[in-house]
Amino acid sequence: MSAIGRMACSISHDMRHSLTTIYANAEFLERHDRSASARAELLLEIQEAVLAMTERIDSLLEYGNSGRTKSLVRESVSLVVKKAVAAVKCHPDGRNVSITVGKFPPAEADIDATSLESAICNLLLNACQAATRSTHVPEVKVHLTEVDERIYITILDNGLGIPASVRKTLFDPFATAGKPNGTGLGLTLARRIAEEHGGSVCLDESNPERTVFTLSLTKNRLLPLGML
Repeated sequence: MSAIGRMACSISHDMRHSLTTIYANAEFLERHDRSASARAELLLEIQEAVLAMTERIDSLLEYGNSGRTKSLVRESVSLVVKKAVAAVKCHPDGRNVSITVGKFPPAEADIDATSLESAICNLLLNACQAATRSTHVPEVKVHLTEVDERIYITILDNGLGIPASVRKTLFDPFATAGKPNGTGLGLTLARRIAEEHGGSVCLDESNPERTVFTLSLTKNRLLPLGML
């Protein structure tokens, strides 16, 4: 009940903020004394507000649906990671960030490709947002490795690091680590999806110049546990 209460407060506040932006900008667009460039900026702000609202709703829906049994299919994890990287590069928070990927092995596993891509996107967006708050050129690096029956997806950013005060609650629902527009569900969902794939998400390292998250999963999730 406490989590539901925090969710209601968070979503109502965020939605009200986005709707206020959309309403105000729509009023400004009615004025005929606005230049073409000013109108373009107002439209961009409206688009970003709608995108933010959509992402919050999607996060809530995914949070509500997670934990249900989903069909797993043998697919290329490397391809899923590449799709996530491409999606984040088109996202407003990723457009001005240098995202580089290592040489991926042809890793395959029993996965729900849609939910796994969502988890990777959440981690990548967090990394991009952190990198843009750095005093350096924002950079994010992605690596994929295979070790026996496990696959590891490692995401590094050169942001300012995660404050020690929030690390214990980092994966709790609605914990935003100080991000003004965060839903507080990204890391929660990423870890839950990884667990559904027989793995987890861990914060491996965080300091003022380097933060590292690793998502792991099991290749043969369809095998009985005693055979893994």
